[in-house]
This record gives sequence, structure tokens and C-alpha cells, in this order.
Amino acid sequence: MTNLERFYRSVHGRDLQPWERQLAVRIAAALNTTTDDDFVVHLLLVYMSTNAITNMYNELVAARNGLAEHNRDLIRALTADLRRNRLITYVLLGAAALGVLVGAGILGTVLNLAQGSAASAARLAAALESCESRGPAGAQRGLGIGR
Repeated sequence: MTNLERFYRSVHGRDLQPWERQLAVRIAAALNTTTDDDFVVHLLLVYMSTNAITNMYNELVAARNGLAEHNRDLIRALTADLRRNRLITYVLLGAAALGVLVGAGILGTVLNLAQGSAASAARLAAALESCESRGPAGAQRGLGIGR
């Protein structure tokens, strides 16, 4: 068992995968040494760490880009909602103003009818009073109709 295999078993709890073994052989060949050399183990460890960091960085960039796109979509949707809500607000304010005007018209009509009714009641009372004053003092109203 080489140093590389011992390292992988102690650190990762597994044997070398075929592509990792092939990478170690290439590194050893480039350095003109064997895979048992500690320097090959260190270079492989540095490569694996750098590769993991690069993969994490790429995932972070993809997540950042996804968030930025979702934020742009959210801003577009919020802007559209605000425009729609502004229109609804203006419509509701117009409806409230129309309701106030209609209410004022109804109140004016009721007051006008009340004044007309009071005037009619005053005329009716005056007419009844004049009828009573013309009639005989002892006569009862309504009883002489059928006689």
C-alpha cells in the first residue's frame, strides 16, 4: 500500500477512485517520480482542494445569478402591481367622490321635500281652519252627510 492509498483511506475512508489514481500517476510522471512520493500526495491534495473550491465558486455564481434574475422578476411584478393598485386607488377615490355627490343630492331632495311638505301642511291647516270658521258653530262635521 502506497502513501497515497494510506492517505486516502485515513482521510476519506475509501480507496482511490480510478480517475484519482490516474491523476496521481500523471503527476508522478510529470515530476519523474513514483506515486509513493509525498510531494505527489501533496500536489494531488492541492489539486483536489482547488477543484472543490472551483466547483463551489461556480455553484455560488450560478446561485447569485439565479437570485438576481428572480429579483428582477420580483421588481417587475411589484411595479406592475403598484401601477394596477394606483389605478384601482384612483377609481375608488372617484367612486367615493361620486358617492358623496349622490348623497348630497339625496339630502338636498329630502330637505326640499320636507320644506314642501311643511308648506303643504301649513296650507292644509290654514284651509281647515278657514273651513271651521265658516261653518255653523253648533254643527258637527261629518254627521249631516247622510241626512
